[in-house]
Amino acid sequence: MNNTINMLREDIEYIIHCDESGNIIGPLSKEHAHIKGPRQILTHYSTWAMVYYHASGTYGIQLKNIKLFDATSSNKWDLGIGGHNCYEKIKNKWVPMSYQQTLIKEADEEIGMQVEIFDSLDEFLKQSKKLKKPIAYFFDKFHHKTERNNEYIGFAFILTPNKNVEFKDNEVIDFKWLSPSELEEFIRKNPELICDALMYGFEKAEKFRTSYLN
Repeated sequence: MNNTINMLREDIEYIIHCDESGNIIGPLSKEHAHIKGPRQILTHYSTWAMVYYHASGTYGIQLKNIKLFDATSSNKWDLGIGGHNCYEKIKNKWVPMSYQQTLIKEADEEIGMQVEIFDSLDEFLKQSKKLKKPIAYFFDKFHHKTERNNEYIGFAFILTPNKNVEFKDNEVIDFKWLSPSELEEFIRKNPELICDALMYGFEKAEKFRTSYLN
């Protein structure tokens, strides 16, 4: 496997192929993983996060660029942050990116947010009382399989002290803030405009928020 990884091509984006329990199998080209057929069969890592602005009690959701995504997510509203865990080349070795690394990368590229991640729930909650910058905590990992996708998810909750966003890589073209009740209604009334991940992730995020942050 190490010899195979070291022979990866630099002009191809590789994501992390895993089994349904999250055990890493090896690199998988992102293009191949998203072809109909393999997309439903080959499990791969993805990082999700909901962004919550505590001062106004609102979640931030992103609108994906119609020019950069396929029919399952193009021009649809999605989680605050999301992306695939990739392999990156470090000192001539290809290394799989962790959920924490992927979240930091995607948060910066998609909405220009610099996030500090805490491994301890207690520390995350302590920092939430004196919030000065965006902070995150991974509260769940799970296998998520639908008719269209097959992913092993690392799911984070982000608290932000402001609503400042910047679309750096052009994947996101709009960002809106909605209260839990507004977001629930938006999802219910506009299923054709919503990515599957948002519908599922919002429920999980709300359970975490109401359990620990009220």
